[in-house]
Amino acid sequence: FIDCTMGGGGYSQAILEYSGTKVLAIDRDPLTKSTAENLKKKFPNRFDFFLNKFSNLNEIINSDIQPRAIIFDLGLSSLQLLDQGRGFSFESKNSIAMQMGFNKYSAYDVINTLDKKKLAGIIKILGDEKDGKIIANKIAKYRSTKKISSSQELASIIKRVKEGKKKYKKNPATKTFQAIRIFVNKELTELIYGLIEATKILPAGGILMVISFHSLEDK
Repeated sequence: FIDCTMGGGGYSQAILEYSGTKVLAIDRDPLTKSTAENLKKKFPNRFDFFLNKFSNLNEIINSDIQPRAIIFDLGLSSLQLLDQGRGFSFESKNSIAMQMGFNKYSAYDVINTLDKKKLAGIIKILGDEKDGKIIANKIAKYRSTKKISSSQELASIIKRVKEGKKKYKKNPATKTFQAIRIFVNKELTELIYGLIEATKILPAGGILMVISFHSLEDK
């Protein structure tokens, strides 16, 4: 089995509980290395780990490997969300990075330097946020006097735009945060390449399992 998004190791651990199974796990986030090391100790001959992006499956998987299934559990992991130093959480006071690993730029770079028209497009398209233009204008106005240095700061700017419009079950900054995170980590591009490589590797009768969390991933 190939677990393309190991995260906290939930899928890998569950598969390895069945005797005779082998798991090759991949994750782009350095934070997952300790989990991988623990699984390696517990299942020394049945588990391997690669710190890499799953779009590089062709570089990781030997041509002689015939996996029973390839699994993609998309989006943000609980490990990333709970790490306040990463900036994925609305409450992060010390960071606005939102980097999953192997990134060229951070959310800080995007929020503080990108042209407001491009920023509006990212928020509207990747976040399905109808107020993308208004939010981008507010961000541009705010950063003209002070750089936005934390996710909590960004969330408060968005909240001021959205408050009074309607009651939100989720945090009103959810869609904007999703858009910025997807852009920073090139998540849709990664998924396209990952799926292409997975279909090349899977033998006839192999299973491709993708767990998605929003309409962009579904499409």
